[in-house]
Amino acid sequence: MNAFLKLKTLTIASGLFGLMAVSAQAKDLPNLFIIEEESSIEFVGCNAKEPMFKGIIAVKNDGGGRAKRLVVTPFLAVYVPTALDIKDEVRWLNSFAPGEIQTKDFAAGKNTVKKGRNFTPQTTRIKNFDASSVRFQQKALYVLGYGPKDFDGVKGPITRGAIKKFQLDVGNKATGTLSREETYILVRRASQGLIEEGIFQTEVRDTPVTVYAVVDPYNKIQEIDETDNIMVRKFNVNCD
Repeated sequence: MNAFLKLKTLTIASGLFGLMAVSAQAKDLPNLFIIEEESSIEFVGCNAKEPMFKGIIAVKNDGGGRAKRLVVTPFLAVYVPTALDIKDEVRWLNSFAPGEIQTKDFAAGKNTVKKGRNFTPQTTRIKNFDASSVRFQQKALYVLGYGPKDFDGVKGPITRGAIKKFQLDVGNKATGTLSREETYILVRRASQGLIEEGIFQTEVRDTPVTVYAVVDPYNKIQEIDETDNIMVRKFNVNCD
């Protein structure tokens, strides 16, 4: 056997030995993952004093090595990234033996203001209207108490008189024809009355929120597989 073949054989043998060593070492590592069928995350509410989400997370060590306890570093973190980056970090005092399952309760978002941020549902006007149309202006003037009673779409003397009264009340010249700025003021002032009259309609849409539960969130534990440490749940919440 020439020198080249000897070197090649030695290299292959060394590589195989290295792979066997790595494989043997991997078997001695822990492998932590969340048992989804035994875990739960539920929406609680939007009050500041209560958590937004709570639940229980079941974690199993499916590897051949023990996962040592981490007293200082959180062992589990539950994140609600929307708006406030709400999170709850849970510390485990016990280590995980191979094959062992442990559970922990969590409560994310307690004592955190939730209303008035991105958790507030969106209100959308869904009934089409043309603010510049005479009929719409008649309706808006009516709910503000200016009249007219008939929404006929005709800009007659009664409608012009109502517009003039409105213009004087907002401190403008009484022309009988609304400018773009005056139309905006009219819509803004009349909007609640238009909703109550059914002229404006609203729909409330919940805010989509994703919750992540992560084992060993700061990667302090060497594991066989680092990609299976997360559970994802999606919710639609309404914090009006």
